[in-house]
Amino acid sequence: MLGIDFPSLQQVFIVLMGTFIIKKLVKKLMQKDDKKVVIHKTDFKKDVVYLYQFHRSPVVPNLSPFCLKLETWLRINDIKHEVVPSWMMRSKEGLLPFVELNGEHIADSQLILFKLSKHFNKEDKLSKEKLAVARAVDRMIEGSLLFTLTCFKVVKNTAKSIHPSVSGVPLPEFVTNLVAPLIHEQIKGRLIANGMYKHDEADIIEIMRRDLQAISDILGSNKFVMGDEPSTVDCTVFGNLASCYYLPYDQPMKRLLQEEFTNVRDLLERIKSRFWSDWDSLIAKQ
Repeated sequence: MLGIDFPSLQQVFIVLMGTFIIKKLVKKLMQKDDKKVVIHKTDFKKDVVYLYQFHRSPVVPNLSPFCLKLETWLRINDIKHEVVPSWMMRSKEGLLPFVELNGEHIADSQLILFKLSKHFNKEDKLSKEKLAVARAVDRMIEGSLLFTLTCFKVVKNTAKSIHPSVSGVPLPEFVTNLVAPLIHEQIKGRLIANGMYKHDEADIIEIMRRDLQAISDILGSNKFVMGDEPSTVDCTVFGNLASCYYLPYDQPMKRLLQEEFTNVRDLLERIKSRFWSDWDSLIAKQ
């Protein structure tokens, strides 16, 4: 009578059920439950690292800073490895990435690098002083800078970050739009609990700027953070920054690298060019 089409009870029910199911799925994917260890690759090849990580993105090889960090380390050190992409697999700690090596399950990117570097004799050949600096930078990035980056990469751009054209997730756009508010609240809640998202936006950017300044000052005119050759800390820098910098939407860190910390931007390009020569072909397949 009023020229308005109202949804039927069936349509309302479907939408409500769909929302409920998606909410449960998002919660399940993002919770950190301890899981029973299952070795997936039982016919493994000796000393081949099986890297379980998220699927490739259409814009960067991996949206996860930890997955990108770990794969970069494997490439830099010329370690034989096979990538096993998955949306659903998780480590015993409920996270990605994880690896399997000679039938052993290893979780958490930091612990993975500890064990792989020792197993393959690829520990950084640096002085004690440089090792200390590299460790401090690594922990600053994953204990501070990462959270500032996530505020703008995901929380303030949730719909963009999970859009199929960016995430590569095999879902139609209307579904990712439906999921976006749920992911937004999940990530925002973690950043509030962490303390970062309690700050004003300007203060978050200032923390980000100071962390980037520290990296830039240590890098100086070096080819890599600790000198002429890459070390583990370069992988941490690349994983955390490249997984944001090459995204097709604006973020404060992109402006900071382009305008203030150009040597850090150049470091990303150097690593990308030298160790990710197949970058374009990898993302083109998505």
